[in-house]
Amino acid sequence: MKITKQLQDLEMKLIKEKRIKIFKSLLFYLTLNLWFTACTSSVESKLIGVWQIDHVDYNDQNTSTVPENERYSMELSKENNKKKFSIDGVIGSWLLKDSTLLFENIPESKTYIDSMFVINDAYGNSTIILQNGDQKIATIKDGFVVPEKVTYKMKVISVNLEELILQIDEDLHTYNKVN
Repeated sequence: MKITKQLQDLEMKLIKEKRIKIFKSLLFYLTLNLWFTACTSSVESKLIGVWQIDHVDYNDQNTSTVPENERYSMELSKENNKKKFSIDGVIGSWLLKDSTLLFENIPESKTYIDSMFVINDAYGNSTIILQNGDQKIATIKDGFVVPEKVTYKMKVISVNLEELILQIDEDLHTYNKVN
């Protein structure tokens, strides 16, 4: 009887220790997740606004100041968790993933189609792929034309309330905040 009681006490002690470990692990995970989310949202909030290109530092150590008549503005906004960008009439959505800024849009274009492929899956579903050369233009699936989205990747080097530096193809593009 005494041995059974000791085993039950030991079992309860182990269960309590396991619960404490699980609780500590959960608390650590939530704290880490909150910290990461806060850092990401902090950078995102700094990105929101209108930025104007100022100069480009090229990979070969040359710097080029963008002439006044060639400067463009880039607007990043966020409304109801929808992130939108606009650059010279080109609009789309943006996403910050780690330190990579992704722009995604469907470009306005008139493109000739020089090849068409039919893809059948194991379930008898068919998809038609429209291409120009090696570039996929659109997909026809279930009777709907779905245009191919274009994604641009840029690395955020630094951002503050006045200046944004993006790395695009090894070159550093510096923007000044307009508002």
